[in-house]
Amino acid sequence: MTDQNENYWKKCSVCKSSIPYGGTYQLCSVSTCNNKKTGLTFCSVTCWDSHLGFANHRSACAEENVAPSKEEHEQSLIAQENAPEERAAERKRIIPTSSSTTASPLNVDTLVVVSKVKNLIKEQSGFNTSQCAIDELTQIVVRECLRATENAQNAGRKTVMGRDF
Repeated sequence: MTDQNENYWKKCSVCKSSIPYGGTYQLCSVSTCNNKKTGLTFCSVTCWDSHLGFANHRSACAEENVAPSKEEHEQSLIAQENAPEERAAERKRIIPTSSSTTASPLNVDTLVVVSKVKNLIKEQSGFNTSQCAIDELTQIVVRECLRATENAQNAGRKTVMGRDF
């Protein structure tokens, strides 16, 4: 863990430059690179790309994320010390909401059945499907669900219906 007195969140795993609190950084989409044990973070797409030479991924993409503020980071360190069982929780993808560019990101799991999506694409076109395509499809599902929720709320309902999509 980083020292709480430092003026940056983490260092880039490749060039060792500082990633500031609240700054953007890149994660590799491959789970072995972005799990808590490995913890690879990259200051730019160029640094992310340079790790591909030794990582030997079949398909990968860079995922842009925003580092927490110093206060959020300190709170998460305190929470980790107080609740070690929560550290083993399943990883969630960070997907920004479409309603506002300044809105805080939502933590969501993959919302589609990956094997069924891959089978559909394979059967219809013979193409393979990358994890980046699944992630983008999840983002589309999230955006549409949020839009449908707004439509139901504007109609005075608390139930999302097919016509809200």
